Parts: sequence; C-alpha cells; structure tokens
Amino acid sequence: MNSSFRLLYIRGIPVEIHVSWLLIFFLFSLSLSQGYFPVIAEGFSAGVYWTAGIITTLLIFTSVLIHELGHSFVAINEGIPIKKITLFIFGGVAQMEAEPKNPRSEFRITAAGPLTSLILAITSGALYYLFLTPGELLGEAIFFVARVNLIMAVFNMIPAFPLDGGRLFRSTLWLFGKNILRATRIAVIVGSILSFISMAIGFMVIFFLEDIWGIWLIFLGWMIYQAGQSSYSQLVFKETFSGMKVSEIMSRNLQTVSPDATLDELADYFLRYKFGAFPVVYGSTTHGLVTLQNLKEVPREKWPHTTVAHVQTPLREIMVINPNDDAADVMMKMASQNAGRALVMEENGELVGLLSRTDMMRFMQMHMVLGEE
Repeated sequence: MNSSFRLLYIRGIPVEIHVSWLLIFFLFSLSLSQGYFPVIAEGFSAGVYWTAGIITTLLIFTSVLIHELGHSFVAINEGIPIKKITLFIFGGVAQMEAEPKNPRSEFRITAAGPLTSLILAITSGALYYLFLTPGELLGEAIFFVARVNLIMAVFNMIPAFPLDGGRLFRSTLWLFGKNILRATRIAVIVGSILSFISMAIGFMVIFFLEDIWGIWLIFLGWMIYQAGQSSYSQLVFKETFSGMKVSEIMSRNLQTVSPDATLDELADYFLRYKFGAFPVVYGSTTHGLVTLQNLKEVPREKWPHTTVAHVQTPLREIMVINPNDDAADVMMKMASQNAGRALVMEENGELVGLLSRTDMMRFMQMHMVLGEE
C-alpha cells in the first residue's frame, strides 16, 4: 500500500505527503494552540489559537517545501531531474533521479537548501522586527516561523551524512580526494559517530533528567544512521554496476526443466543442481519459472502425480529482461517489484540466461573485496 499521497505539482515536480506528516501536523498545531500562543499572546479565544496554530504549522511546512524546492531547482539546472518531493514526519526530501556528476555540482545543489532556509529566516525575522508588534498573535507566529527556519538551516549543516552538512562534507572530500566512494564512506562514518552521540544524549536525557523528549534524539540519531548506511549501500551498488549490461553478470549455464516433469523429478533436480529455481522450457518455448517455494507448497504425497506445469509461475508473471539492458536499472526495478529473479531473453523469445539478486550481490561483494577502482 502506498504510504504517500499526491498533493500538487510545482514546475512539473510531484509533491507528496507521507502519512507520518499528518501526525506531526497535529502535534505541532496542538502544541502551538494549547501551549505556545496562549502564553505569549493572551486574551484570545480557543478557536483563534487553534486557527493561528494550524496556519503557523502550514507556514512551517511551506518553509520545508521551499527548502526542498531550493535543492530541486538547482538540481534541475545541473541537469538532474527530480522524481518527487515528499513531506514526512522529520521534514522533507527531494528525490533526485541521479547522483551529481561532480563534487562542485553536489555542493551547489546541497547548499541551496540551507541557504533557502536562511533567507526565509532573515526575511520573516526582518518582517517581525520592522513591521509587527511583539506580543501580538500575528507577530509571534511570524517570529516562530523565522526561528524554525533558522533552526532548519543550522541543523541541516550538521556534518552527518545524509544531512545537507554531511553532503557538503562529502563533496569537499570528493573534490580533493577524487573518489566519491571513499568520500562517502568517510562522511557516513562521521555521520554514524554523530548519530550515536545523539542517541547517547537522548538516553541520558531520559534516565538522568527524566525527560521523555530524549526519545526524539534517540529516534533522530537512529534515522540518520540508517539513512547514511542505506545511502552508502545504494552508491556502492550504482558505482559497481555503472555502465554494465545484464549479459555481463547473468548466469548462462542454465539447467531447464520440462513442464511435463513430475514434482518428484523436480525435487531430484533441486538436489542434484543446487539451484533455487529452474526455467520451465519445452522445445524452444519458455513457459515460466519454477522455484523451491513452488515445490514446497504442494503436499509431498502429491508429488508423483503433479507436474511442473501445475505449480510453475507462468511467463506473464515473471520479469523478463534483455541481455543488453542496463544492470543497475534492472536491479532497481527488481528491488521495486520485490522480484528475486528475472529471465533474460532475446527479442525473438530465445532464453539466454537468468539473473538473480544473488548473482548481483555476489558480484558486488567481489567488487568491494578486490577494490574500488
């Protein structure tokens, strides 16, 4: 089930809201309307405070969106399309369809976000001090937005990858070291250290100060750690398979099974060849794929009387790829569809190979062991 829903398009960029955003929207509105505004701007009704809280929260998330648009517009100017922008519980993220091609490009794209937030903070702060009155509801709402944007700009400059500060740190290492993998590894290590420090402080806040808000530091540190590890893994994958074709890593030594074979015979195939799946082929026609899981779903007493044709996954339900397809694109497609294997076929329907995630992971492991170059 999709956990995000489409809100609007801005210059062709889809803007989506994650369901977790609804929680933080409610908590922000509640906190502002019941705790913050009644203290600093007295004398208004509950309805007015709620309205001010909701509008201020919307302004805050508009600021988050503008921050991500800052990244996005510079990325588009650098020739990198933006897949979408998603607003979620901890802010927002602009998903680029490709990594920056050089460190200077990454630096410009990354710096645009905090710079945008800083400009918003200065603009709204100047509006407050020049034209609005302290203690009034409108003025305090604008001042709150100014402070949030300043915090957003400063927080994002923390050198914990994949925060903006971590990406700026990586781009600097990349510029001088000429190696994006090594630069990313160092940036992720630094980010991981800062994440563990954040979690440690969170635990101390909970146990020594008895403040439950320490759990946010723990959760935030864990999220940054996980995001950094995931970003590095994705980069290793992309760098490993960059420019490679499916034909270079697919399994060519295929052992096929007939659709008329019994499951007893199929079991012998699994024991003899130690494969996890077999293409189902009759003559020159490929009918589908049969896996060990397909076999396990049939009671053993029925194996002698059941044929492969009855348990196979038909060809129409299997991912079929071309040997000349880009390996990285295929792997991303397999991951998005949760497909463990794909049949490799020529345009004329001839079966020439089988590609599994195991094949690609084994190749990537060899790449990492033997070296990055």
